[in-house]
Amino acid sequence: MIREPRWYRWYVLLVLTVIYAFGYVDRQIVTILGPYLKKDMGISDAQLGLLYGTSFALFYCVFGIPLARLADGWSRVRTLAFGLSFWSLMTALSGLSRNFVQLGTARIGVGVGEASATPAAVSLLGDYFERTRRGTVLALYSVGVYVGAGASLAIGGSIVAFWQRTYGTSGLAPLGLSGWQASFMGVGLPGILLAIVVLLTVREPQRGRLDTVPARPDPHPFANAMRDLGAMVPPWSWMHLATRGAPPREFARNAAYLLIAAAVAVFATWATNGMLSANRNAQIGTVFGMPVTSNLVQWLAIAIAVYVCSNWYQATRLGDPAAHRLITGSKAFTAVTVAGAFLAFAMNAVNGFVFVYASRKLGLTAEAGLHLGIIAIFAGGIGITVSGYLCDFAKRRHPLGRLYFVCCTATLFTAASAVQYITPNVTVFYCAYALATFFVPMWFGPLQATTQDLVIPRLRGTAFAAFSLGPNIFGLGLGPYCVGLLSDATHDLRLAILCALGVLPVSIASLIVAGRSLVDGEDAARAELAAYETAGAQVQDGVVSEHQLTH
Repeated sequence: MIREPRWYRWYVLLVLTVIYAFGYVDRQIVTILGPYLKKDMGISDAQLGLLYGTSFALFYCVFGIPLARLADGWSRVRTLAFGLSFWSLMTALSGLSRNFVQLGTARIGVGVGEASATPAAVSLLGDYFERTRRGTVLALYSVGVYVGAGASLAIGGSIVAFWQRTYGTSGLAPLGLSGWQASFMGVGLPGILLAIVVLLTVREPQRGRLDTVPARPDPHPFANAMRDLGAMVPPWSWMHLATRGAPPREFARNAAYLLIAAAVAVFATWATNGMLSANRNAQIGTVFGMPVTSNLVQWLAIAIAVYVCSNWYQATRLGDPAAHRLITGSKAFTAVTVAGAFLAFAMNAVNGFVFVYASRKLGLTAEAGLHLGIIAIFAGGIGITVSGYLCDFAKRRHPLGRLYFVCCTATLFTAASAVQYITPNVTVFYCAYALATFFVPMWFGPLQATTQDLVIPRLRGTAFAAFSLGPNIFGLGLGPYCVGLLSDATHDLRLAILCALGVLPVSIASLIVAGRSLVDGEDAARAELAAYETAGAQVQDGVVSEHQLTH
């Protein structure tokens, strides 16, 4: 087995962290460009929320699971490089958009490409670093979140400011591009060069080489990835049920999922259309003479996301009894996921409109993006770095320490954010933003660690994907949009943001429910693990038999 120099694995970590940061730059760039998109395209706050959240989150969730399977079975380096190239290209193409539909389509491509990144990167790091170092390594890797989020504000704001100073309204800008279009291209095109660096300099390590039992190669990685995607999307999901010999009640259950999703889309569209005046309820186009509004697109996307994820849960429940008992059927796991979903709702609702609010209410200009970006890089980076140590310390002091830690930090984030959006003073606004940004990343790691405690080793990837559905679909898919919708309806962005912060009690209540059942849940997980190991890890096609689980 070839062993690289010690410095090389740290080089790989650096490259993967930079890629993670690039992903968040491309994801968050809409935040700083929001006022200019509204001015040039005439989009509403609700449409801005749809661009920031829903268009990205839906396809990120749908493609995340099959692309994770592809990364587990195929070359992780190639999966990562191709995904990075694709989402960077789609970011650059966003700069050529002339209307809301074109920009929304490009944002979908960004979501699809980014879905490949984290599973491949985490898997690579697991084979470059020993188990004893992986906690520290993943914490360092996660710094890319706030480096990227801060850089999106700093770089995007700087490009727009430079464009305005240099070209203004002279019409002499290269290719006639506006500042926001140049920003999309400026943050997108370098990602393609970085993908080439990945292909040329990052080597694919032997899978599982640092573990006791190296992983077996997947002989059909693309087929298995397509199978996972098919299990989520009809009509292949129905064929999947038939192949498994599912009883009629399961087909009836699936039909009920579809009817409920359709009913939610229809009712929610009708209700939210009624909230808006005619000039605020933009019509994107028509289909068979029926007007297509932003509300219809939003709720149709959410309905599709909920339905395909229901299909995945159903397939998991039928095909993997262990996953059902420890994930889809676990009260503790469900409560932690709900808490994460509502915390993500508040986080994305607040962060998605930070510059729009600052420019509208406090009169800040594009240069303020640099200040916000620097604050986000340092405050968020430090917060996410120390959160791992602090939550592990809390866990050592009390069995429910991680949950108590999240309750405290979520409350502090909410309080700081409330001050941030109430104060008329710019200095106080910046200080409150720094505090909020320091505390906001402190919930994801502890809750993810809690879900990992509840499952056996072979279900850790599935647990990661299952938990992430809540923060992505509900948090990212609904948070920014609901703020934009309420802002359009009330003409008060501050009120809309403060209402989004009001979900904190739901998160706290969910954490209390999780705490009450967590000890029993951990005992159950340990019992499952003991049964799994006693059976000699006899897994056929990745599924523990019903007999092993119950005996």
